[in-house]
Amino acid sequence: MSAAPEQIAVLVAEAGGEVVAAAWLVFRGRTGFASLWGGSTLPAWRGRGIYRALVTARAKLAVARGVRLLHVDASDDSAPILRRLGLHAVTTTTPYVWSPPPRP
Repeated sequence: MSAAPEQIAVLVAEAGGEVVAAAWLVFRGRTGFASLWGGSTLPAWRGRGIYRALVTARAKLAVARGVRLLHVDASDDSAPILRRLGLHAVTTTTPYVWSPPPRP
């Protein structure tokens, strides 16, 4: 963040002085894309619309900066919420785990 603060926005939701959710928005230069990352809500605070509100707030920030396309690598929990907000899946990702070989 310190190297390029204009390329990232970090949002948090607080209740009673405690951070209950956090998310960030990463701008991709002048590409017209931005990425939504880290939409995490504490389990006790789920189901109250906080994640949805953070998605909406980040989308509004993106639009204000001229972004036309958002990228989200969504979990199975987030995907239905994103669809209800009007986002559409255009592809999928396949995660891989690489474990480097032990050093000799």
